[in-house]
Amino acid sequence: MDTSLLFIWLLVIFGFHFFRMFLKKRFGIDKEAQAGVPVNKFERWNGWLTVAAIIALAIVIQGSLEKFAFWLFLIFFMGSVAQIYLEWKYLKGSRKYQVSLLYFSVVAVALVAFIKVVSSQVS
Repeated sequence: MDTSLLFIWLLVIFGFHFFRMFLKKRFGIDKEAQAGVPVNKFERWNGWLTVAAIIALAIVIQGSLEKFAFWLFLIFFMGSVAQIYLEWKYLKGSRKYQVSLLYFSVVAVALVAFIKVVSSQVS
């Protein structure tokens, strides 16, 4: 992969972080965290499980980029749906699930774009 493309995707990743910070501020999630609502609990568990699944996936699927991309997107999608559902169900009175829904929708579109760019570079 070209180094300029890698640099652009690194900037996009940092952009996602700032986008998430903006959404949390816009929806008032930081105020909820100060009020004692455990909004970060679901994020931590989902993050660690997703990282573990991606590492296992990278070990198991080494030959096919298409299979890896498919399973990567599937793991991301399942983890996101589970997190959004649990936030909606158990964090009553919180708007955390709305932030997660917006954030994960944008990240899913970017992930699909990244997979398409990488597959076109490899082909």
